[in-house]
Amino acid sequence: MKQSQKIAYGGLITALASVMMIASNFTPSMLFSFPTLAGIVIYTLSFISGGSYAWISYGAVSLLSFFLCGSKAVSLCFIVFLGYYPLLKKQLEKLRIKVFAYVMKLLIFNAAAAVIYVILLFVFSSPVFSKWTNELWMIILLIMALNIIFLIYDICLTLFFRKYEEKIYNIVIKLLRRF
Repeated sequence: MKQSQKIAYGGLITALASVMMIASNFTPSMLFSFPTLAGIVIYTLSFISGGSYAWISYGAVSLLSFFLCGSKAVSLCFIVFLGYYPLLKKQLEKLRIKVFAYVMKLLIFNAAAAVIYVILLFVFSSPVFSKWTNELWMIILLIMALNIIFLIYDICLTLFFRKYEEKIYNIVIKLLRRF
């Protein structure tokens, strides 16, 4: 694939992911689904154009989402975790020791969740989280629930990535060769 085609495809993926982030403003029921999908769309760019283009796209979408998303919690979740995790997951799964890979994934997720929590609580003064800081058992329950949700998310990403590599990737390559 030519350099200009990679850049053009990267621009299209960045625009699509940005539209998904902006769409989270208009659909409250899918508030965190669009950032998740935007991260997955950026991941697909790494197959076609390479990892560096995907990281650049992540940076551009992060910057745009910070300024264009109405909910700072949504943009923070994308910037701090959902946007780069699919790209990082690809690298972590190359590790030979699978248990170490899962421990690293959980550490990264918990660190990102803590950063989001601290930023929302102290920088943006979100009233939703201020109620929960008084009850330790609520925080522990929330952390446990988030870790279970993260593991389900990780498994779903793995299944999607396999199907993408098996079926969708070849279709995308054929479409791109026409142009």
